[in-house]
Amino acid sequence: MSRDPWRQYSYRLDSYEGSLKQLTYLGALKPQSLERTSGGFFTVRCHPSALTLGDIARILSESSLGPPHGYALLNPIPIPSFPKAPERPTTPPGQYDNYIVERAAKAEERSAQLLRQYQAQFNKEETQLGQLKEACQQGSDAALRLLMSISHVRHHLHPLLMLAFDIEIDHVSRVILATVRVPDFKKLPILKQKGGKSWNPDWAPVSAADRKRSTETLLYALCLRAAYLVAKSDEGNWFDTVAINMVQSWFDGATGTPQEGTIASLQANKSDLVTLQLHQVDPKACFRHLKGISTPSVETVAPIRPIFVMNKEDDRIVESRDVAETLEIETNLASMPWEDFEHLVSQLFEWEFGQNGVEVKVTRASRDRGVDAIMFDPDPLRGGKYVLQAKRYTRPVDVAAIRDLYGTVVNEGANRGIIVTTSSYGPDAYEFAKDKPLSLVDGQHLIAMLRKHGRNFRINLAEARQAMEAEARASR
Repeated sequence: MSRDPWRQYSYRLDSYEGSLKQLTYLGALKPQSLERTSGGFFTVRCHPSALTLGDIARILSESSLGPPHGYALLNPIPIPSFPKAPERPTTPPGQYDNYIVERAAKAEERSAQLLRQYQAQFNKEETQLGQLKEACQQGSDAALRLLMSISHVRHHLHPLLMLAFDIEIDHVSRVILATVRVPDFKKLPILKQKGGKSWNPDWAPVSAADRKRSTETLLYALCLRAAYLVAKSDEGNWFDTVAINMVQSWFDGATGTPQEGTIASLQANKSDLVTLQLHQVDPKACFRHLKGISTPSVETVAPIRPIFVMNKEDDRIVESRDVAETLEIETNLASMPWEDFEHLVSQLFEWEFGQNGVEVKVTRASRDRGVDAIMFDPDPLRGGKYVLQAKRYTRPVDVAAIRDLYGTVVNEGANRGIIVTTSSYGPDAYEFAKDKPLSLVDGQHLIAMLRKHGRNFRINLAEARQAMEAEARASR
């Protein structure tokens, strides 16, 4: 072996550069990698594009379902330890060693860059998670849903199984419902180890009998996993009962038409779920013990009637009216009837967001009762419930109305509140809305939004006040 100190330094630099390339920092809000799992002395590579029998067995394992749970999930994950740069030789570099000096400088700069990047991500997530915890403690439904979703994402699951996970809460009944999407079993590749080295095996499809057993186990395990993680997330004693509906899309074998429905359903007491030792159970036996129901066959799927379905109907909802078509060009919106103004604003938001699947529902007319319309966004990331208020005012909206809107958002369990007015807002209204899930739309922006959709109306507050005063005098 060479005793040249710069040659030895170059070898140590190789190792240092390699260690830097291996550094990763997923943070607290991303799925944990399943590309590799421990296999004793060796590290076994998992199959990235197919499930293996081992993947299915690990769904209910201690390593997959162990801590953290609940608020412990909202602690930012520490930045990984960085490798120490090798010490440079004390002797000056030779004529051909300058490239080693350049390599070392680039490696150290790369290390510093990664550290800055990871620290920025850590700081950002620390703030976000702290805000989320505070919102959970205040009982925000949107925050609780996000906490449950983080638990789903953070606990190990193969990427092929990490599909939509939707949460709804019925505070009156103290029931939480998780609707979990599962892949089409007919299209799901399932492999077993065929041979080769234990750390680099060959793979082959499982037999038909093994496939049937595996998909049954998979369905029961995913249902139990969801119920257990939701139950373990109840930091604020928000519910007593956990309901799970497993939803799947498939093609009918007889007609080839697309089908979708619930194929497994479970309802259990939270207290029973949190005491389960899932790594010790037979998934099918445990599912039956909890009185779960499922499709008769995972090979020829037939939908079932769920044990529990959340009632999304709201008796305040009324049929919307097409007010925009009845208005003439250059109509003064500040003078129109307040009921018509509410319907117009609802129409506007349907034009703006309807193409993304957002539903806008008008509520029963009742002046200043808190909710003029409700928006439902099905998107799993940005989606949720939004409350909409329309204020046909001729004077600035005061801060009391904004406080009332915020209270409505909390009471409705909504993600955001939106208030739209023909007038304006004072500085105190904007100050109160700052850092809260509130959006304030004034008359100027309202007109701009309407013109974006080809509606040329106007707002003249002085003219509207004069008309109202004249009407009031005439009615005396």
